[in-house]
Amino acid sequence: MRTSLTTPRLRLRPFVPADAEELHGLFSDPLTNTIGSGPFTALAETERWIRNRMSAQREHGLCWYAVRDLDTDTLVGNCGMLSGRTGYAEPEIGYLIRKSHQGHGYASEAASAVLGECRSAGIGRVWATIRPHNAPSRRIAERLGMRVARTEHDDCGPLIFYVVDLGQADA
Repeated sequence: MRTSLTTPRLRLRPFVPADAEELHGLFSDPLTNTIGSGPFTALAETERWIRNRMSAQREHGLCWYAVRDLDTDTLVGNCGMLSGRTGYAEPEIGYLIRKSHQGHGYASEAASAVLGECRSAGIGRVWATIRPHNAPSRRIAERLGMRVARTEHDDCGPLIFYVVDLGQADA
């Protein structure tokens, strides 16, 4: 995957260690980070998260991007690919947008650019796992052309698996 993507309003580039403090502002905000185990409490958690994403990019080619406003360079969120519950061959897309910037289409715009890059990179199928109560993320997945494939249950309850078949880059 390319390391720089641009949309009409956004610039996407991989996180680097120097981004840790700024990113931690998103990850430690309980209004923004409502997924997984919730807000990070220590900067070291954010630093480890960045190292893990950098490793996945080196080892598997999957990129996780800082999503910045093209005009102001403000970090509005992040979006990218991870092995998740479906593995590296059929990775998951994820996104997180700062609470103050939610509802303006940033997640859809960033995720659309990332899916386009996945298609160019030859990734044939992409997944998203979303809790039933997360209606905004479910709407984004559907806008991106994803469809419900199945629902599973884990320790936190039901989890909806969305999928989109991208085909091959030359198809």
